Amino acid sequence: MCIYERVAMFGIAAAALVGLLAPEHSVFRWLGLIGWGISAGWGAKLAHQHVEYQFPDPTVLFGPTCELFVTFPSWAPLNIWFPNVFESYGDCAHIVWQFLGYSMPQWLLGIFIALFVAFVIVFVSQLVGLFKKQHISS
Repeated sequence: MCIYERVAMFGIAAAALVGLLAPEHSVFRWLGLIGWGISAGWGAKLAHQHVEYQFPDPTVLFGPTCELFVTFPSWAPLNIWFPNVFESYGDCAHIVWQFLGYSMPQWLLGIFIALFVAFVIVFVSQLVGLFKKQHISS
């Protein structure tokens, strides 16, 4: 799960770079925004799943378990291209890092939710600006 969450973070960074290339051109701006939203939403989903692995529901006899190995599409085997960054070495349920009493997936869940909320605000502001621009020109 950590590896997939890392991919989501890289997705947000890549989307930012796309938008940064030429923010005055709507194609780059919208591609960056859409990439940001997809990556933040996917990251929040993954982090939520990871939190469930670390803190399973005690009333459920057999809780969720994570994959033993990461699986990337054949056209982008990131774990083979960059094994130091994308190869999995641990158990998702094991808590190896905490800060202020929260595990890494708990922090990531908050970060991804904050990034998604920021995305929604920026996305709506872009739509409002687009509609205002069309209304003024018509």
